[in-house]
Amino acid sequence: MSRTPLSRDRIIEAAMGLADEVGIEALSMRKLGDRLGVEAMSLYNHVQNKDDVLDGMNDAFVASIWIPTPGDEWRDAMRRRAASAREQFRRHPWALSLVESRPNAAFATIQY
Repeated sequence: MSRTPLSRDRIIEAAMGLADEVGIEALSMRKLGDRLGVEAMSLYNHVQNKDDVLDGMNDAFVASIWIPTPGDEWRDAMRRRAASAREQFRRHPWALSLVESRPNAAFATIQY
C-alpha cells in the first residue's frame, strides 16, 4: 500500500485540521507527525520548525479569506470580504490569536 508523500502543504493542512480539533495550544510536532502517520522528525524535511508551521497556517488561513479585485464596487466588496473573514474565523477559532501574534507576515497576510 502506498502512502501519500509528505509536503509542506500537506503538513500545513494537517496542522490546521489538528488545531481545529484540539486547539492551537495543543498542537505539537509529535501530534502532527502522528496525524500524518510519520515520525515527527520526518516533518523537518519540509518545514523548519513549529514556528514555520504556524507561519504556514497563518498564511493559509488568511489566503482563504476572499479578497476584492480592482474595479469591484467598494461597499459590496468590503461587505463580502467581511463576511468571508467572519466565516473563516468561525471555521477556525484558533486563527485570531495566530493572525495577531505572528511576526512574519507572508504575502497573503500583507495582501489582506
